[in-house]
Amino acid sequence: MQYRKDIDGLRAVAVLAVVLFHAKIPGFSGGFVGVDVFFVISGYLITGLIAHDYANGHFTFLAFYFRRIRRILPALVCVYAARTLLASLVMLPSDMASFGRSLTSSALFYSNHFFYSQSGYFGGQSDLKPLLHTWSLSIEEQFYLAWPVIFLALTRSRARVALLVWPAAAISLTACALVIGWDKGAAFFLAPFRAWELLLGAGLALLPRPPLMSPMLAELAGGTGLAMIATSVTLLDEAKPFPGLLAVPPCLGAALLVFAGTHHRPLVTRLLATPPVVGLGLISYSLYLWHWPLLSLARYHLDRPLQWGEVGSLLGLSLLAAFASYRCIEKPARSLSWQRVPQVVAAGLLSLGAFVYIGKASRGWTFNLNPEIRRLDGAVRSENTLRRSCSGPKNIFRDDEACTFGRPRTGSSYDVAIFGDSHANHYAPAIGVLARQAGMSGRQITVGGCLALLGYYEVVSPYASERSCRSLREAMVHFVRENRHLRVAVLAHNWSAYAGKAIYEDEAAIYVVASRTDERSHRRSLQVMRQSLEQTIDFFEQQGIYVVLLGEIPIFARDPVKCIAAALRQGRDLENCRRPVEEVRERLGTMNNLLAQLAARHSHVSFVSPLETMCDHAWCSPVANGVYMYRDRNHLNRLGAEQLARTMRVPRLEPRS
Repeated sequence: MQYRKDIDGLRAVAVLAVVLFHAKIPGFSGGFVGVDVFFVISGYLITGLIAHDYANGHFTFLAFYFRRIRRILPALVCVYAARTLLASLVMLPSDMASFGRSLTSSALFYSNHFFYSQSGYFGGQSDLKPLLHTWSLSIEEQFYLAWPVIFLALTRSRARVALLVWPAAAISLTACALVIGWDKGAAFFLAPFRAWELLLGAGLALLPRPPLMSPMLAELAGGTGLAMIATSVTLLDEAKPFPGLLAVPPCLGAALLVFAGTHHRPLVTRLLATPPVVGLGLISYSLYLWHWPLLSLARYHLDRPLQWGEVGSLLGLSLLAAFASYRCIEKPARSLSWQRVPQVVAAGLLSLGAFVYIGKASRGWTFNLNPEIRRLDGAVRSENTLRRSCSGPKNIFRDDEACTFGRPRTGSSYDVAIFGDSHANHYAPAIGVLARQAGMSGRQITVGGCLALLGYYEVVSPYASERSCRSLREAMVHFVRENRHLRVAVLAHNWSAYAGKAIYEDEAAIYVVASRTDERSHRRSLQVMRQSLEQTIDFFEQQGIYVVLLGEIPIFARDPVKCIAAALRQGRDLENCRRPVEEVRERLGTMNNLLAQLAARHSHVSFVSPLETMCDHAWCSPVANGVYMYRDRNHLNRLGAEQLARTMRVPRLEPRS
């Protein structure tokens, strides 16, 4: 294929959108669509190369994969080594162990599946995962592995392959649009739901040579394509149901830009082909590799939102690293003979394996830590044993003893159940201790990011989908009707997060709405929450079930685990890791007051606030009686939850005398 400078320029547009989105620059809230542009470009170029080589009779799988290895692996292995070194210097052992697993998945090109099993792509803890961005590389590598085989196996006719590409792309897009409401993570991370973007580029490369379009039509196509990408970058955000149909405009825009430059050089094509833009496009791969680990590890180390000066410095460092990587690694690697590639790959994989082995052997690089930090790390690693197998949309309808807490179920019905989001999940060990002491059996029904309440339509959030939350409501109603002797229902959530107002400035505002077109505001979210709580309480009261509204734990502006670790390393006391009780009560006060009011109006409802036992008259501490309570800034670890059970009094769950 003939080299086109404007496609390198389009790469520059794509990487700039992604980098500025990751840097949280205003105006680039939808910059993640840059990855979709990359997918279209990759599908176009790879298919064009395969078709060109095949048509000229010199396509071989060895040559194809040799070029891919030479293009991708040298820079990637170098960045892996640098990331691992930096991570080992700043990360806690438990996080380093997770980093090791992500490193393995990335090196074997299935990190899209690994991160799908984690918390997602947008916001929160995802900002602190240095290898998160490799999910897109995994999808491309999976495409590179499968597509040449499929291309050659389908037919010897280029035209017939093109006829099959478009239906396959339509099926993939339809599946993506359908699954986005049920499982946003699957639609985002998994290759079958992203294949249409690569196939769009492939179909463009396989088009029979089109008739010459007029210069005016080329200008229109180029301008429209760039406008579609720019509009997506500025108007989309993390809360939108993306990818789905919302990914069509940026992908179609990329296709139009590529198509417009096929025969003419419209204004947009000439701009994309200017030396500064092409230069950025040439280093786009290295820039994509370098920028995210630097931003992520800086956020992890500082444990706060980055200041503008810090963002600028990190972006500048990313550019320098990308330029050096391109000049010193990418370009020289392109001249490697195929005999040298196995040596380079073997050296890289051996180094990677050594890092992973050391990390596993030391349980996350704990060999250089003092005993108290190891004890802290052990507490952080402890988690609700039911967290992974009995929570989430896929598990909430199961009803077996594997998901029972407290005493084993002796009859056909549970005695107590806890419903809610990830906060209900982290409370489950505490309720389990109390249930066991009271001789009761219990069950956890939880979905992260969702409200176990009736009457609302949707939680507008990057962390949940309408269908997932609907499943939680349906599972709750189904469970109550199937367990006729249920005595106590515990409702537990990160209540204040749903009030349409961020608790801290680095968090996204989450809204609760009563309809698709409902207002998204703090005032309206509180109204819908109150109405939903009333309806849910009425539902339980009609079944003769006592309701416990379990309030929130103290939420910290900084991760208390990192704060404690830093204090232990520096030999300081833990005073700086506490939060003033007045601040905590102010931030959680709106929802605490609402829950207390509802409890006061119903005789079979109680409100229990952990603040009463986790805070004194002046401070809220992340440590209680020598127990490290937290696993991050707003979740308890299992040991912390069990410690809370020793001090918290929950009506109808009092221990038997």
